[in-house]
Amino acid sequence: MKSELRKMLTVALGVGLLAGATPWASAQAKDAKAAEKQVQVVDDKAKAGDEGAVKEVEDKLLKLTSLEDAFAKAMRNRELLRRFIVQENAKLTEAANEEGKAEIQKNLDEGKKRLQTIVIAMDIVFGIGNRRDYEYNNVTSTVYLKVGTVEEAFARSVRTRDALAKFVGEQEKLAETEKDEAKKTEINGKIETAKRQHQIVAAALQVIFGVTPQRNYLYDPKEATLYLKVTETEAEKVKAQLLKLQEERAEKEKADKAAAEKK
Repeated sequence: MKSELRKMLTVALGVGLLAGATPWASAQAKDAKAAEKQVQVVDDKAKAGDEGAVKEVEDKLLKLTSLEDAFAKAMRNRELLRRFIVQENAKLTEAANEEGKAEIQKNLDEGKKRLQTIVIAMDIVFGIGNRRDYEYNNVTSTVYLKVGTVEEAFARSVRTRDALAKFVGEQEKLAETEKDEAKKTEINGKIETAKRQHQIVAAALQVIFGVTPQRNYLYDPKEATLYLKVTETEAEKVKAQLLKLQEERAEKEKADKAAAEKK
């Protein structure tokens, strides 16, 4: 059953279920505003090297998020989606016409898919390593499953993802030189399995922490914060986008204030 759910996570990401506006997106406005405030680009020229004279290098760092914030956001989104599903179910029961029911059902189905994606991603990231340490709370008489810190879970997931990628590369080299067809078939089977596992872990890391194998990152262990390595051009583009967003927000607030004063 879990393998099917993990397969669903990969498919869900592939068709872009996490992109686009949704009926529950308005509840995330505070997250967006907070993210805007924490975005910062810092120089990282010390890591540029001689390559800078040849082509643009990723010598600047764009702050993405702290691991704690990423975990908190995933938890918050999970709770928002659960509430949204309850609300939409209630609306569906009370809906009077078929057209209205169809729209509610569409929103409900999308919310369920998004919730399932987050739940599975968290299960993968925090379940890697099959840690089964338990803690008993005497006050609440409750048993808790301990999976370690967010940093430990992140590190385990990244190590697993990278180890799978390395294994695939090594096995592909073996397959190229293997003459025995039976052994070659066996190696190719291992490659396909490892590729699927890599895709699943990579997808889970993207859902929870926003990291992908296609980009380079810097992790600051002192602040438990992730930075995306970007070029000068990318950094300038980000700054321009943020400036435009701030201007648009200021204009909207000004218009809202003017409209309120007229009433």
